[in-house]
Amino acid sequence: ARVESGTGRQPRFHRTMLRVRDPQVSVPFYERNFGMTLVHWMAFSERGFSVYFLERQRQGQTSPPCSLEKTSTDCERYLLNMEGTTLELMHHHGTETDTQFSGYWSGNTGKDASDDLYAEEPPARGFGHIAFNVTDVYDACKRLECNGVSFRKKPNEGRMRGLAFALDPDAYWIEICSRPRRLGWPEYENLSQTMLRVKDGPKSVEFYTKHLGMTLLRRSDFKKWGFSLFFLASVSQGELEAALEARRRKRKRRSASSSSSSSSSSSSSSCGAASPSELWNPVLELTWNHGTESDPNFRVHDGNTAPKGFGHIGFLVDSLKETRANLEAAGIRFSDKAEVERLNGA
Repeated sequence: ARVESGTGRQPRFHRTMLRVRDPQVSVPFYERNFGMTLVHWMAFSERGFSVYFLERQRQGQTSPPCSLEKTSTDCERYLLNMEGTTLELMHHHGTETDTQFSGYWSGNTGKDASDDLYAEEPPARGFGHIAFNVTDVYDACKRLECNGVSFRKKPNEGRMRGLAFALDPDAYWIEICSRPRRLGWPEYENLSQTMLRVKDGPKSVEFYTKHLGMTLLRRSDFKKWGFSLFFLASVSQGELEAALEARRRKRKRRSASSSSSSSSSSSSSSCGAASPSELWNPVLELTWNHGTESDPNFRVHDGNTAPKGFGHIGFLVDSLKETRANLEAAGIRFSDKAEVERLNGA
């Protein structure tokens, strides 16, 4: 819950949690390669883990000093009042020196995958990747290669040219996408999305828009390949209006004869809102493989039982108690209350 509550603000997409083997490796990786800033960390020594929060900040933005060695209550206050979104890295103490530790699950192998991504467990995948948007994908990937970053896919490989998937130290996928050059942002990159696979696309969209205040920005249907993508954001009316105004300025400059191409194999609807790439803060990308919604035995793997990796996404709210009561009244399920108490306000 927010430290400064009672403001009447909508829930805000606040974090994506990934388990990591060694924060002394992972935190500098994201700082060095993606311009992120460590804004706070918390150690739960009695439970054997620590969590680290990183934010990709705007140019000129400041936050209380924080390092791997020292944080503060000011850092915690910043974290719990921010408008941005963080990457939360969870470290289970001891994995960094455990020679028998086999690593974490990236989210992209499973029984529903094919070729080299096929695995007997889990039965169905869930989390897919995080992403950063840049103006020039090819230049960004050259910079990452020079820093020794490995890739699942480079931008000139595969069927989807012009985008890439880098790998972090725990082999989580990081999509490198392009954003409109007209935005003119001075920051080289921005944290742009978290992708989750879902059983029922329309039902999940209803959940996030109705109960967590998100806005559906775009739906893209790929009928030929049997899946759809939904892009949702925690975004204020002011943020939407600013993005739409920038788009209107572009259209005025564009030649009247220009038009976009279409394909019979896919269709996309902007839902009258800004494009995901026009927003600074990340969106939630939901991937729905058609037909899973009618399979009573299908369930995406949430990452919190073996194999483990991704843990959860989080939302910042004014009143945790009130939000929980409203969600329970709407029939939304929760983890057990004892666990909630142990997590100290989450």
